[in-house]
Amino acid sequence: MLIALFLLYSLITSYAFAFDTNGNQISVTYRDYKGTHIVTGRKIGDHSFHYNMNASKQIQVTTLEWQPYIGQSLCKQGWVMQAVIALLHSQNYGATVTFYPWARAVAYAENGKVDVLVPEYYIEPEAPSDTFPGTRRLDHLALTDPFGWGPIALYKRKNYNTDHFTSLVALTDERIGVVRGYQNTPEFDRLMDAGKFDVIEAVDDAHNIRLLMAGRVNLIIGDPEVIKMELEALSQEHSNSSQMQNLVMVEPILQMNGLFFAVSKRNKHGKTLLYELNQAIAEFKQHGVLDEIKYNTAKSCK
Repeated sequence: MLIALFLLYSLITSYAFAFDTNGNQISVTYRDYKGTHIVTGRKIGDHSFHYNMNASKQIQVTTLEWQPYIGQSLCKQGWVMQAVIALLHSQNYGATVTFYPWARAVAYAENGKVDVLVPEYYIEPEAPSDTFPGTRRLDHLALTDPFGWGPIALYKRKNYNTDHFTSLVALTDERIGVVRGYQNTPEFDRLMDAGKFDVIEAVDDAHNIRLLMAGRVNLIIGDPEVIKMELEALSQEHSNSSQMQNLVMVEPILQMNGLFFAVSKRNKHGKTLLYELNQAIAEFKQHGVLDEIKYNTAKSCK
């Protein structure tokens, strides 16, 4: 009888664990100088998750599917989600995080429908807003200090000659695929906004890859880790993956990009939120918390 009860208990607990990792109820664990913290969350909509539900301060956060950094179906939803929730929790914030296509995520933050957009690249001071024509993105958003980093590079088809690529200026009139609403690098974005490239906009990184595969553009720009994961997903969809193997990164990478929170300036408590996030980021960096979150996520999600 005791053995049967033990087996039943084991079945129930293992089901609960599977239930958690399937995204219906999830948790973030981190350790700082105050001790170890477990922040629970649960799925509350098709693309929304609520973390730290009992916190007195609650904010709305918008993000995107950007694997392997962050994603609804990723193990632990990716190290960026783990870091974001830990940073917010350390300042006593609960958060409803909703996944959107990037352009919509940006628009919601700029018009104040959400409090925070994450992760965002550095925004050039003169970068125009796609939400409010005639204004700048930084008229509507304020960036924190960076909490992480990621590479950005150009990709091409193997047989496309890029000997002329001695600088970004040398790519004038080049057909390049970009994801609508993405920041890239300051120099690239300045040239793009000045109309120096023949740009085709994609809705996401997977769409951008398809543009390159189809020959509609000669180059695309993106994070190599993201593009690698999207290529793996696309190869699983198609029995013949040789076309995906025909895409290569243009050496060297353009730069390492910081990952930021973008706080909506339409939030009346935005300045306080910006200050508290920067305080949390500084403390986490000082005590190695962000590195530990990234390491532990990678280790447990092999």
